[in-house]
Amino acid sequence: MKLTFKIVAALVCILFAAYHTYFFVLPSVTVINNSKSAVESARVNLPSSGLDIGPIYAGSKNTIYYALEQIDGVYQYQFKIESGLVLSGKCGYVTNNEVHKRVVLLVKENQVTCQSSR
Repeated sequence: MKLTFKIVAALVCILFAAYHTYFFVLPSVTVINNSKSAVESARVNLPSSGLDIGPIYAGSKNTIYYALEQIDGVYQYQFKIESGLVLSGKCGYVTNNEVHKRVVLLVKENQVTCQSSR
């Protein structure tokens, strides 16, 4: 019984570590809405795929992870604000196998700024 418990506990710990390592390795895009209005829809396009981030309420944020295998290019974003305003543009650069890359898009009143780190 004790051996079974130890095996199950070890497997749970291994699965827990593997799960968190997976998300640590994958690159991500985070959209932070620091405006007074909700973002009705948020989309970030990569050269080989698109990330539909969905709605983000004022003062909230959302993070989405994407695959390591990418074609070189830029991040293209489009945010539709509840007032009807559409903010779109390009920022940052995407390359293949960018382990733990973090891109943050900060939505303020009528503008978007971009930060990137590894």
